[in-house]
Amino acid sequence: MLSPVKITRTVTPILNGQFDVVSLSREQHKAERLVSKANHIAVIPFDCSQDGKIKSIYGLKFDNHATGQRDVTLLTDSFDSGKDKTAYDAVFRLFLEEAGVNLEEAGVIEDDVFYLGYITSSVPVSSKFKCFAVDLTKLAGPKSKLEFTRNLSKSNFEKDSSEIARIGFNQVVNGDFSDSMILSGAFLLISYFS
Repeated sequence: MLSPVKITRTVTPILNGQFDVVSLSREQHKAERLVSKANHIAVIPFDCSQDGKIKSIYGLKFDNHATGQRDVTLLTDSFDSGKDKTAYDAVFRLFLEEAGVNLEEAGVIEDDVFYLGYITSSVPVSSKFKCFAVDLTKLAGPKSKLEFTRNLSKSNFEKDSSEIARIGFNQVVNGDFSDSMILSGAFLLISYFS
C-alpha cells in the first residue's frame, strides 16, 4: 500500500483580505492559486415562449482583451452587506447598476427571481457564485419594456464596449459561446425548470 503524499498548504491574505494566495507544495513541486473571498452572485436573465419553454437569455457581451475576442458572460457582482439585506436585494441592485434596469419599477417581483445553486470558476481566480435567474417574460415580447444601458456600469474599463444582449437559449446550450459561466448558468436554469 502506498503511503499518502503530504501536501503543505499556506494561505496568505492580500489586497486587504479580499483575496488569498494559496501556496501548495508536495515534495519538490509547488503551485500557487488565487482565491477570491467575496460573496459573489451571478444572474441569468431569461424569457419564455408562449408555451412556457426557455426562449432567450440575456448576457453581458464584452470585448475580452485577454483573448482578443468578443465574449458573452453572466451579470455578476458581490453581495454588499452595506447595501443588500437579502440576496434578492443584491439581484435587484445588480440589475440597476450593471444593466440600468430598475426591476421593481418594471414590475418584476421576488417570485420572478429563482435561486439556482452555485457556480464555481477556478481560472484565473477561484471564485464561488450564488446563481440566480430572473424571469423577464412579462417584460419581453413585441412591445418590450426592456431597455438595457451600460452607462451605470461599475467597470469603467468595459462599459463603453459592452452591452446586455438577448441570445437564443439554444445557442448557449449548443456551445456557441466559450464562457463557462454562461454555460453553467444555462444548465442550472434547465435543471431548475425540468
